[in-house]
This record gives sequence, structure tokens and C-alpha cells, in this order.
Amino acid sequence: MVSTMKRNLTDIEQRLISTLRKDSRKSILDISKELGISRITAKKVMDNLTQNGTIRRFTITLGEDERNLVIVHLNDLKNVPEELIVEYFKLIDGTYLVVMFYENLMKIQELSIIDVNIATSRILNEDHGRTEHLKCDYCGREIARDAIRIEMQGRTYYACCPNCERDLKKRREFTTDYSPV
Repeated sequence: MVSTMKRNLTDIEQRLISTLRKDSRKSILDISKELGISRITAKKVMDNLTQNGTIRRFTITLGEDERNLVIVHLNDLKNVPEELIVEYFKLIDGTYLVVMFYENLMKIQELSIIDVNIATSRILNEDHGRTEHLKCDYCGREIARDAIRIEMQGRTYYACCPNCERDLKKRREFTTDYSPV
């Protein structure tokens, strides 16, 4: 049995991934500004994440790609033409859930279909990322549960609790409002 070790992502790597989930077209310069790091650091982190396979692809989704979909439960994918598949999931029982466009459903009617569900729309959660070892931008502690995401002045900050969120907002407002005479 081959064992694969999953390495923990650094705080900067997690923040970079979170930024790309929202907009994978962002330039390295924009990412570096949002994260408060140098352009060179952002480029190195991005290169490392793509080279080690953490980031596998950058993609776009068309509005048309999210409508009139069917989710088909099949025993296997052997006879399903690849061009009909939008995406698929292999389930623990060895069967598959295949997402395809509604108009292609008739093209697989001869296969052993377990179940079919029609989806009227597909909505991707851009904030779903797993966060491990992410640190609070206010108190510096590791965030144990769901991070609170704060967008301010073109940057993304993370807080571990509502108190840190409130205090972080106050601190950021003070530093932007304060200008020495």
C-alpha cells in the first residue's frame, strides 16, 4: 500500500489559494498587494503550489455551464462518451455521479442508469476552502474553526472570532484615518 503524506499549507499559501478561488485571473501584483507580500514572494508561492500539484488548474466557468444540468448515477463510466461529461464523482461504493447537460441525457439512455436528478442551476461556493494552520490577523492565534473573512481596502484579512473581527476593523479604520500632520 502506497501512503501519501499531505503537507500542511502555510498561512500565505492558504491566503493565496483563497484569493485565487475568488478570481483566478488576478495578476501576481494584485495578489501580492492583497496579501501584503512582495510580488517576488507571491510568484514563488504560486510557482511552488503549481509545481507540487496543490493547484492543478486555472479555469473559467461560463454562465451557460451552470444551467440545465442533470446528475446521473451510473454503475460505471465505460460507455459514457467523455465529451458528454461536465464532471463526475467516484463514490465509495464504486458507482459514479456524472454531471452532464440535460440535452445529452438521451445519448446515454441505453446505459444502466441507477438514478437521474435534474438540476436547474449550479452554484459554486467560492469561499469553501479548507483552512488549516491559518492565523488570525488580529491576535495571531491559529484559527481552530471557520475563519471569519474580512475584505477591507482591497485586502483580505482573517479573524478567529467576532471580537477579533471587530477589533481588527477598528484597528484598520484607525490606521487609514490617521494621517500625521
